[in-house]
Amino acid sequence: MYEILKQQKSEQNKSIDIIVPIYNAYDDVVLCLNSLYNYTDLNRNRLILINDHSTDPRIKEYLDKQARENIIVIHNEANKGFSNNINLGIAQSETHDVLLLNSDTIVTRKWLEKIEACAYSDPAIATVTPLSNNASLCSVPVFCRENEVPEGYTIDSYAELIEKVSLRRYPAIPVANGFCMYIKREVISKIGSFDAMTFGRGYGEENDFCHRAEQIGYRHAMCDDVYIYHSGTESFQSEEKKRYIEEHSAIINSRYPQQARATDIHCRDNPNHAVFDNINIHAGLENESKNILYVVQRDFRKGASDNVGGTQLHVKDLTMGLKGTYNIFVAARDSSYLNLTAYIGEKEYFFRFYIGNYRNYMWFHDRRMGEIFGKILDCFQIDLVHVHHVYTLSCEVFYQADMRKIPIFATLHDLYYICPTVKLLDTEGKYCGGMGYDCKNCLKKRLGIAYETPLIQIWRKECENVLRMAEKLFLPSESAKQIYLSIYPDLADKMHVIAHGSNITEKPRLNHRESTFNIAFIGGISEEKGSGVSGQLIRMNIRGVKWHLFGVFDHADRSVLKNKNFIMTGSYTREELPRLMEKYQIDLVCILPIIPETFCYTLSEAVACGVPVVVTEIGALKERVSNMECGWTVPTSASAVDIMSLIERIKDRGVEYQEKLAAVQQVKLRTAAEMCECYQSYYKEKRKMKRSASKDYVWMLNAFLIAQNAGNYGGDESVLLRLAEAEKELEDIRNSTTYRAMGILAGMKIPFRKQIKQILAMVYGKIK
Repeated sequence: MYEILKQQKSEQNKSIDIIVPIYNAYDDVVLCLNSLYNYTDLNRNRLILINDHSTDPRIKEYLDKQARENIIVIHNEANKGFSNNINLGIAQSETHDVLLLNSDTIVTRKWLEKIEACAYSDPAIATVTPLSNNASLCSVPVFCRENEVPEGYTIDSYAELIEKVSLRRYPAIPVANGFCMYIKREVISKIGSFDAMTFGRGYGEENDFCHRAEQIGYRHAMCDDVYIYHSGTESFQSEEKKRYIEEHSAIINSRYPQQARATDIHCRDNPNHAVFDNINIHAGLENESKNILYVVQRDFRKGASDNVGGTQLHVKDLTMGLKGTYNIFVAARDSSYLNLTAYIGEKEYFFRFYIGNYRNYMWFHDRRMGEIFGKILDCFQIDLVHVHHVYTLSCEVFYQADMRKIPIFATLHDLYYICPTVKLLDTEGKYCGGMGYDCKNCLKKRLGIAYETPLIQIWRKECENVLRMAEKLFLPSESAKQIYLSIYPDLADKMHVIAHGSNITEKPRLNHRESTFNIAFIGGISEEKGSGVSGQLIRMNIRGVKWHLFGVFDHADRSVLKNKNFIMTGSYTREELPRLMEKYQIDLVCILPIIPETFCYTLSEAVACGVPVVVTEIGALKERVSNMECGWTVPTSASAVDIMSLIERIKDRGVEYQEKLAAVQQVKLRTAAEMCECYQSYYKEKRKMKRSASKDYVWMLNAFLIAQNAGNYGGDESVLLRLAEAEKELEDIRNSTTYRAMGILAGMKIPFRKQIKQILAMVYGKIK
């Protein structure tokens, strides 16, 4: 092995002859040679410039001026065609490796050194082709297309990006591309030069050469850290070119049917997609905006499990409002996966990491989760972490960001950091305020925690530790802040109140004149949301009152759902609510939780629709309704009879009701845009961190990417369907058509069998 490596190194020190066939296209030739002079060591390597009897007199005059040591100029007395010119150059080269280069190319920094390194990375490599905007199997950003340099980049800056983020896998391709084709001399010595007799005018000669090389044991490589621009200026008329392509393709198919078929399959499947995915993602991410990571317990993406909730709505509003100003990354659990979506302007990049099922009990540290978050922070050079919730995700994102000195903000959306039950209900179902004196019994009843486990003390100690890592703690209401201060008074200086914004702009048409007084509950009505008293109100069957639920009912007595005076429409989206209010002509909304809401989106939704409310006097509800004067408050201990007495008083829509109706019509809620401006004022305080680019772009088996902006990947179903057809072995998964992996997480021990089993189970479930 040592002798082989020594021999390869010796070969790599040989000079290389760069053969450039030229036919007209004067401006392209000048650009090409200037780039060669700028980026090629012509003390070591040679240029062989072959003028194939160009009709433009400027070509000969210009080339004659180029002749000097290590630059050979040849003028053909008649036009010989591409293949003959290549063979002429190979003959001039005698014993050196050669590189065929079109005259309509522009090379970039260290191009030849990197291509040579690729060629000698494996003794089985016969030819090397770099990436280009126009090189069929090696075309970027879109595979097998003629591309322009992406907007915002120059040829050189795009080449620098590709070198920086390259996977350096030097993947196999079935055939090289003659626009820039490196050939080892040993291969020429064994199989000869191009078949100029058959392919004299070009089109197909490199395929023929590559297939011959493959049949004696060689392979062909893509140099995935080099980018060379190829303008694609045509020397032949399009009809003539078309005829040559058709004729020569028929010859290739006849000579090499199996290899021709393999080339067609490669074009169809693009097994080297990771190279292109990797470049395209980072091309989108390379800008001057800050990179902000949002962490949330559930994803708001359509199709994600449990994707509707106040926290998710808030994070969605922030993401949609700020994605044009910042690069927003959202990390969120979706079943047994961690979804990571990068929102870069109008583009979205989606990743999925297998993290396993959630365990029954909260854990603060988790090695695997820490590795994932650590690599996300490093690979995407996150400038600021904004934690919205860590339920089911551990606290690793705090530890990982703190270790890297990345600023941390956290929004306390609920009472999770006070008690793992979140609800703060004692054993009798009453709000304890976090000051319960029977925590052990409560935790035993609600979470199955043994009496002997001092969970609440450990919980608050660990939570205070991670909250101290945050520079700022945001709360959506003053009442929520006061609850947290009662438990964590030492964190007062970190706490800031920013109310959530509302995106409902459509106003329903409500006449409030019907004989029936229509009352609605909104959202999921559970025990803590007041399902008990709500069920009692519905069962009272008061004449002239009809009840509606825009959401779902969690009530022990399901008979309430059968009441004739009750309509349940099921789950809804924010955008649908105004139409539901209008359809059922809602006069009043009841929001009757027995625990404090930290904000209450349903209150904002009701007010945005111009409907008065009745709420319990607790938490943000009392605070906000008192400030807005948009309805009535009742004690948390109020019975159904007490609440119904209030409803009886106002259901005729008299003066008292009309005053509240007029008041709610005048309320101006904070918009989502205004909320984003508040957060932006804090984000602006933090500068974009300057760090060297991470080189940690390697394969990770349990991540796959759907780059939605590419437009040629198909939908999720096709991705999963083709993945199901792939074999389970490592290399097959890596090279499968649709396992769109971007390798960013290195050195991780992956439960491969379990992971594949999970993915295939998901696949088959979707196909059914």
